[in-house]
Amino acid sequence: MHSPTPTSLPGGIVLGGLHGSSGKTVLTCLLLAGLAARGHALQPFKAGPDYIDVGYHNHFSVKPSITLDSWLMGEPDVLSVARSSTRCATGILEGVMGLFDGASASSDEGSTMELARLLQWPVVLCVPAAKAGRSLAAALRGFIAEAHPHRIAGVVLNGVSGSSHAEYLREALLPLGVPVLGAIPRSAILDWPERYLGLRSAQAGQLPLVGELAAFAALYLDLERFEGLAQMHPNNQEVAASPLSDVVCRVAVAQDEAFHFYYANNLDWLRRQGAELVPFSPIHSRSLPANIDGILLGGGFPELYAGAISDNQTLRGNLREALLDGLPCYAECGGLMLLADKLIDVRGDVFPMAGALPGTVEMTPALQHFGYCSAFDGGSLPHQGHEFHHSVWSAETEHGNAWSVTRRRTGSARQEGFRAGGLHASYVHLHFSNSANLVRTHLGFYS
Repeated sequence: MHSPTPTSLPGGIVLGGLHGSSGKTVLTCLLLAGLAARGHALQPFKAGPDYIDVGYHNHFSVKPSITLDSWLMGEPDVLSVARSSTRCATGILEGVMGLFDGASASSDEGSTMELARLLQWPVVLCVPAAKAGRSLAAALRGFIAEAHPHRIAGVVLNGVSGSSHAEYLREALLPLGVPVLGAIPRSAILDWPERYLGLRSAQAGQLPLVGELAAFAALYLDLERFEGLAQMHPNNQEVAASPLSDVVCRVAVAQDEAFHFYYANNLDWLRRQGAELVPFSPIHSRSLPANIDGILLGGGFPELYAGAISDNQTLRGNLREALLDGLPCYAECGGLMLLADKLIDVRGDVFPMAGALPGTVEMTPALQHFGYCSAFDGGSLPHQGHEFHHSVWSAETEHGNAWSVTRRRTGSARQEGFRAGGLHASYVHLHFSNSANLVRTHLGFYS
């Protein structure tokens, strides 16, 4: 058994997996609840361009979860955000997919391992153990060798069938010299909907209370040994808020059950640029907020609430008229879907939308575009982005004029998105600080 290498910085812990659905989100939430109950201040992070898991983090954390992604942000920004966010809190970073999975099939680029090496934080592997036996040791031996000695600080067994199964696996893993920091049994308290779309009011009611999860964590995780992996901070420390600029514009932000895919980093960046963010709901609001300089329409799942959005004719008309009058608007993915003429769901039902851009959006059973991309709009540098959508915009071939989007993995390119006056609508998700001028322009900073 060994301790993390002395080069590990006392900033946080990285939770990796053998593959996707290893139980990383459950383990992250258990630590957020369990360590907070022991008096520690924690800052959750999520590796990669993910909007779903951060919702789980936020249910069990005082601090909003922050995205860390070297492709979208660049390494200097990743380091800056991580360091500033862990001055008075310990970072708990949930990885993406398996430990070595990322943008490249031949390197660590875009992977959890890349972030662990960049941040110099120790890695704890969350290991699916429901049907595991001694063969698990062989699989883990490969992970430890690939990560290099001393990088893996411990493992957690997820889904053991009972205490005897856990003890058998502990014995089998003993020759690896890596401590087992917990054994999580299968339990109804952890029977959460599998990556359900949204984690808003409906799903929050299906999750356990923070105190319940903390008690569960105390039973099945070695929280004392987790405390020894990184410097812990008391949760009563006063943390200075990020300095905000004087308000230079008011931005209406769509936030409800259907629209809630926003990186916390992006919203914080907007506030620091001088934006006052004014929430509204395309489902429930009867009109846009008054005296706004721009509109931000983030991603989400408008197809699940298409009927309610369509029924809100007043808001749809108000939105369409505002954009026709030239009000700046920046829309990503679900926002593009809202602005289309119609939305067709997977059953073939048709719902009128805002009608602010040409064409229809139609849901599809399969993913249409997924992964990292570069968007070229004529500037000197591309915008680094990400796509993930189960829909097609019928007018893309004829009216796609925002930029040329090139896939990171394949190099294939297409004309994508719609730009007209102050409106920018696209399936591509961006990290705002790396596309600052574009975002400011389409959110009314210069009006």
